[in-house]
Amino acid sequence: MKANKIIALLVAIVLTFAITSPADAQFGNLLNKAKNSVQKKIEQGVKDRAERAAERAVDNAIDKAEQHVEKEASKAVKKASKKVAKKTGVNVVESSSSSSPIDEDDADFMLIYKKKFKPSKEALASNQFANSDEVPEGFTKSYKELYATFEHLEPSLFPLQPYYKYPVVYALGQKRINQSDVAFSTLMKNCFTSSTGLVRTISNIQLWGYGVDEESKELISEDGQKLAMQMDDAEFRYAWAALFFADPNSWHSVWNLAMLMVNDNRWLTMVKEYEVTTNTGIADATKGWMFPYERFSAKEREGVMKHMARQYVDIELIARCVLTLYQKVESDPTPYRKALYMFAANELYNQILKEHKDFSANASKFNQQTMLYARYNNTEESRKIIDDAQVEPEPPTMTLKPGAMNKQLNAQILKIMKQKDPDVIRVVVISDSWTVHSLKDRSVMAWAVYRNKKGKLEAHDYSFCQDYMGAGKYGSLRYKGIGTQTVYVK
Repeated sequence: MKANKIIALLVAIVLTFAITSPADAQFGNLLNKAKNSVQKKIEQGVKDRAERAAERAVDNAIDKAEQHVEKEASKAVKKASKKVAKKTGVNVVESSSSSSPIDEDDADFMLIYKKKFKPSKEALASNQFANSDEVPEGFTKSYKELYATFEHLEPSLFPLQPYYKYPVVYALGQKRINQSDVAFSTLMKNCFTSSTGLVRTISNIQLWGYGVDEESKELISEDGQKLAMQMDDAEFRYAWAALFFADPNSWHSVWNLAMLMVNDNRWLTMVKEYEVTTNTGIADATKGWMFPYERFSAKEREGVMKHMARQYVDIELIARCVLTLYQKVESDPTPYRKALYMFAANELYNQILKEHKDFSANASKFNQQTMLYARYNNTEESRKIIDDAQVEPEPPTMTLKPGAMNKQLNAQILKIMKQKDPDVIRVVVISDSWTVHSLKDRSVMAWAVYRNKKGKLEAHDYSFCQDYMGAGKYGSLRYKGIGTQTVYVK
């Protein structure tokens, strides 16, 4: 019966958090913007302004639609709760998203941080930190208290037990806690600096499974089954969740929750992908790997964490963390970190602070956070922060080789390009022959060489054509358009 209760409670939480948050809409169309540093025409500026206006209109429409979805969601949760009760025999308390959907008498697995546990003999023998009174940075409890609580984590959310057999996944000790922070920062840097033009880099999340390296040999179950986890789960999600359940009212736990919400933000999911998209069952049949999760995984676990933060974490602590994140947006000189802090602040404000059970009664205390959210949520300023974080990949360096048409057309094309941009130094016609588009035109390609702002020679490809005039004749050579290639000139 206890298992059924836990499943019912988790399902209720998952249903509550299954609705896309309005914060996700703030960056809805950004990845459709292709930067073009070559064209300097007035028409391009007009086009850019039109795109921004269109994006604002779409984002506003998304926000309005999602507000409607949220209103309908409470009805859906009530219906789903009745279905859960019918299947499991457990009644789930109906409520709004800002109040608890859980009967507090059944919430023991979320309230373990209130209890005092002692480390087991096995933990003391296996974990050097199990009896340490040292308090890790950013937390309120000692290693001894944290790890004693780890022995009582809910198995459906934390299936790797006993914890001390998985020191890497649980990030035991300050060194490993620091390593989890570094792993997260590295992933975020890759995501936020990804370019968003015709070609964009993608952060691939791979599996970390038994035998991949020396540390991965801990990934084996009590019955000898080889296991695998998503790399981000193994590197930081699992450990941060365990620490949150053990000490939710600590600065580091609230901070990490904000970062986990960034990791799950819709914009981030568009610039990263999981090589294996499932999280339960078979992970890799050829290697004999299984996922440790039977039903729920990191996403559902983080949904429970959001609920805990809304219900049990001090609202003043959350508000201070939101404010600190916004202050870092304004003070940090590194573009990708500014974007990261902005996302984290927006998520923590929108999903946790304003949905906290104590927010309505104390809303006036948090006017500063509310104003900062309005400033950095779905605004031109927020878009610029994201654009500034993106790093265009360095173009390749190559020798420009002239084609057979170079001698014949070089002077004409150089004259045309000089009229368009006096900064053009020279041109190199690439084509060996005309490319004929029947009854339309014939065209050639050429490199135009510039000196960029850093003084380096750079070339972009352009097309030029002669329009078909009929009777086998073609008109004068004219500019046709810009290509997609940029190279450094050797």
